[in-house]
Amino acid sequence: MAAVKAWLLGVTLTALAAGLARQLAPQGREQAAVRLVGGLLLVLALLRPIAALRWEDLPALEAGSFSAQTEEQAQAYRQEQTDALSAIIAERLEAYIWDKGCELGLELAVTVTCAETESGVPLPDAVTIAGPYSAALSAWLTEEVGIPAEKQIWLEASE
Repeated sequence: MAAVKAWLLGVTLTALAAGLARQLAPQGREQAAVRLVGGLLLVLALLRPIAALRWEDLPALEAGSFSAQTEEQAQAYRQEQTDALSAIIAERLEAYIWDKGCELGLELAVTVTCAETESGVPLPDAVTIAGPYSAALSAWLTEEVGIPAEKQIWLEASE
């Protein structure tokens, strides 16, 4: 705070001195020269803190760290998009399977999990069905949805 006070005092005193010198200078070229010199001194007083900086001590802005940070943010954004797309796919496929089960006269609770392909696209990977086993629904899941029988988990309630 003391440095700011000293800087502000220096700027104020320089402005006062420049104004006084301008008032005392005779009209014409002399007054214009005094105004020019006073203005330059005021600019120097304003910029004095910048001249006092030690540029070696300032942290270097490395392009590598900036690019790494940007890449991390982009990766987080892509992951967020993939998660949102997976949730939408799972939700809609669960409703689709539930509707098919209702057509077959089954009362089901369906949970679909998605997995990313090598290209980063989420696709249905496995399904967990709480309800009675149905060979017709299992075959439909394999043929129409592409979820093989080994990735179909049936949770049958024992009565």
